[in-house]
Amino acid sequence: MPSEEIKEIMSRFGDYGLATRNYRRFKADKIENRNHKANNTKEYLHILEKK
Repeated sequence: MPSEEIKEIMSRFGDYGLATRNYRRFKADKIENRNHKANNTKEYLHILEKK
């Protein structure tokens, strides 16, 4: 679900905020057999302060 759609829905119930944070991805697999190519992952925290 896109962040804009989440914002639209949650904004109906109060004040909406969004916080994001980038993390370096944990790599337990070996480099030559890597299934996931990304080195980073992004966390999204949707915040709602009810009215």
